[in-house]
Amino acid sequence: MEVKMQNKTYNTRALAEAGLTIALTVIIMLVNIYVPIASLVANFIVPIPITILYIRHNYKVTLISVIASGIFIAMFYNPIYAISSMIMVGFTGVVLGYCVKNKKNFGTTIIFLSIAMALGTTIYTTIYITLMSNDGIYGFVSKIVKNFNQSMEISKSIYQQAGVSSSQLAPIEDLIKMFTPEYIMRLIPGVIIASSVILAYLNYTITRVVLKKLKYEVNEAKPFNQWYMNTRIGTLVGVILVLGILFNRNNMAIGQYLINSSGLILELVFLLDGVSLITYYLMNRYKVSKKIIVLIIVFTVMTKLSLVYGLAGFIDMVFDFRKLDPYRKLKK
Repeated sequence: MEVKMQNKTYNTRALAEAGLTIALTVIIMLVNIYVPIASLVANFIVPIPITILYIRHNYKVTLISVIASGIFIAMFYNPIYAISSMIMVGFTGVVLGYCVKNKKNFGTTIIFLSIAMALGTTIYTTIYITLMSNDGIYGFVSKIVKNFNQSMEISKSIYQQAGVSSSQLAPIEDLIKMFTPEYIMRLIPGVIIASSVILAYLNYTITRVVLKKLKYEVNEAKPFNQWYMNTRIGTLVGVILVLGILFNRNNMAIGQYLINSSGLILELVFLLDGVSLITYYLMNRYKVSKKIIVLIIVFTVMTKLSLVYGLAGFIDMVFDFRKLDPYRKLKK
């Protein structure tokens, strides 16, 4: 009898909290829709109620809440938007809730969250573009490229009328030639993966602040000066790049996709590793203040010095100057 009463109390509480989660999710999503300026913040806030619900209950209650939220958004706004957005938000909230509830470490959580965001973004984009545009993804990209090239041609004409020489306009012409639908399509996988990792970190950081306020135990985010490129991940991406080169030599279309995407990912991770390495030495060896370090990074990372950061990141992956790679510690 007592067990039945406890189950009834639990079910009532779960139902009430699920209802609250649905209400919060729908309200935030509608704010996201009708107040575009708030969308940047709202996109990081929406998964938080779902994450908390998963931590407090289980995936069944959470999944029902996500589906119900999608139904309400479809009723109030648009079925296509509801399906695509709730898939992305649902993936993020459930995965983060699972990682926090099962006390996964920071690195594992970021990997899981990045995968969830990449899948969610892919599904969201595919559904939205396919259903909203008759031209499909390639046609959608072609329109963007066409508009971009038209604006570049207008800028080029203005510069020519102002007396700018052909040699000075060469970079614009090169950009127009490079910026093709095929080139953008090849970059999309790499852009999705890279952006998913960045968004996963931001989402984790914001959600962690909220969860700490609510007295939940959440693993600390790793300080930026301790970020590093794991040799196994670096090797894996490097192998994908080599495979892309081999496929491309055999005139296989997938080769260019692998080359462009893996190359973009390697450039980004080496850049981040290099900036992290420089930050580490400036803070620990030369005792430079954080504010000065931020200024140095901001004014150099978008210049040709970014190549130096990338090279430093590659060398750090090979030699592990900060002794952060756990796999190397195990070997020793």
